[in-house]
Amino acid sequence: MFFKANITKRAVSAAVCAGLLACTVGPSAALAADTPPSPLEKAGWNLVLSEEFSDPVLNPTLFSDSYLPHWTTQEQSLAHYDVTDGILSLKIEKDTQGPWWHGSDIQKVSSIQTGMRDGMHLFWDSCYITGHHRAVTNFETKYGYFELRARVPHDGGLHSAWWMIGNEEHPGRNAELDLFEICGPDCGSKKSRVRVSVHPWDDPNLKEQSLDYYPACDVSQDFHVYGFEWLPTGMKFYFDGQLVKETAQSPNYKMATFLGIYENNAPLWSGTIDPNGVYPKRFEVDYFRVYKTDEMLAQEAAEAAAPAQGQNLAPFAVAGGGQDWKWTSPPSNMIDCDPYSALQSKDNPTFPQYYYLDWADTQTFDTFILKAAYGQGQGPTNWELEVSEDGQTGWTPVAASGDVNWNGNDWQVEERVLTFPQAQGRALRIKVNSANLQWKHYAINEVIVKDSTAAPVNVNLAAESTPVLNSENGGLLVDGDRATAAQSRDRPGFPQEITLAWAQPVDFNQIQLHCWYARDQAPTSVSFEVSAEGETWTEVVPQTALSWQTTGTEVEQKTFDLAPVQGVRYLRMKVYAANLTWKHFAVNELEVYHVG
Repeated sequence: MFFKANITKRAVSAAVCAGLLACTVGPSAALAADTPPSPLEKAGWNLVLSEEFSDPVLNPTLFSDSYLPHWTTQEQSLAHYDVTDGILSLKIEKDTQGPWWHGSDIQKVSSIQTGMRDGMHLFWDSCYITGHHRAVTNFETKYGYFELRARVPHDGGLHSAWWMIGNEEHPGRNAELDLFEICGPDCGSKKSRVRVSVHPWDDPNLKEQSLDYYPACDVSQDFHVYGFEWLPTGMKFYFDGQLVKETAQSPNYKMATFLGIYENNAPLWSGTIDPNGVYPKRFEVDYFRVYKTDEMLAQEAAEAAAPAQGQNLAPFAVAGGGQDWKWTSPPSNMIDCDPYSALQSKDNPTFPQYYYLDWADTQTFDTFILKAAYGQGQGPTNWELEVSEDGQTGWTPVAASGDVNWNGNDWQVEERVLTFPQAQGRALRIKVNSANLQWKHYAINEVIVKDSTAAPVNVNLAAESTPVLNSENGGLLVDGDRATAAQSRDRPGFPQEITLAWAQPVDFNQIQLHCWYARDQAPTSVSFEVSAEGETWTEVVPQTALSWQTTGTEVEQKTFDLAPVQGVRYLRMKVYAANLTWKHFAVNELEVYHVG
């Protein structure tokens, strides 16, 4: 049977000071022995998470024991594990554990993870969503130093893995980092193979990369310390305190962590299963720790804002679905503040179809806005709203659209507004009962969920608007990301008009214009007008010359304070001139505020 490391956590400091290491990574092998735990303190780093597995059950606020349940059943997704003497054992059992996936695949999995959402990790064409599961966002993070002390099994047909995957908050943010994958046959008496990989999947900013290394010992015999440093400038991988691999690649979005053991017959990967092997097979973990620098913590604090009073609540939720959708157009597209990206259903859907917004905390709201382009061809035509306090049970109807007719069938976005008595819940379910299916599918461009009784002070109101401009990527103007820009067509004639349209009237007294590479592509002369109905316009900022200083990616801001305007549904910016070094002009964000 497996047993706890012979150097206890209480002996950490003395053991480390004595310089005990399990084995080397170079050509000369050292005598295999447990590598002791690292000290908790690390110079220049702040310990933000330390899971020492001191309790007999998993910490549910950190780990979920349900592995990718949307591809299988809840029962099949559950990890088999025990926690004894401070060691977590993820187990593969012979007779009491069934295959993880649906169908005829025999692979068994025991995995725990810090994050999960519907559709995460679309690893095979035959995957299909078996049902909605409430999102898990226990620990999704970006950058830091991560450390795991673990022992892996050496059996054929097995591999153990510590890996991370993008939380897929937006399409393309789904890269996979295999911090280690160790197959049973990779464990040799004098040398082991630790597989380290970068899999970009749909991330256009990364490339496939193998970073395998070869410790000069059998890593299955003892506990070893695996380290991972993730910075904006690149990533480094450590084995027993030694730097073994590094790369300049680095995902720039939050990722969830997975720890798992997998059993399957895979002759070209992990080998074949020995039917007479000793069970249970165990992947043992002593601790999991995460560290951040002061700068990382400050950045996280700046990005961790909760919804403000009167703000659109939808972007603060995790969007999911109870059925398949077009995988390149997921539910997250309908809460990204970009009204030109869309959730798109699978072809020939059966009704009803369900979509979910899961919040970490209870929210209060009384207004729901649905936006659609090409409405006569692909807009939903009947939907209902239901809320739940726990996100899983007790769904209560709060509103219904009735039968909806759309006016157009082009790129121009239309809205439909539902208002209802205040509702509260940690989840909202959108039940689509019917839709126009001219192209076999339907689409939802954006949804807005808000409390109309709360005045939105110091909230960017532009995020709820639909921009209209002569651009192929106009949604980037209001998506809340100042590191992306909406770009005009080449060689534009002047004046050019950029209009923001709201489904409901808004009040504001400040406009902000954000541009990068401003001396090359920013507007240099603008004015602003407002309208209640889109026909009669009132000038609120006269034509103004703008002077810019920046020539790089630093975003420069121009602020226009004005007398308060009330009850308007349209804001129009006229661009009379612009820097056209590259033949076009661009605006990163056009923001609108009622400043209190």
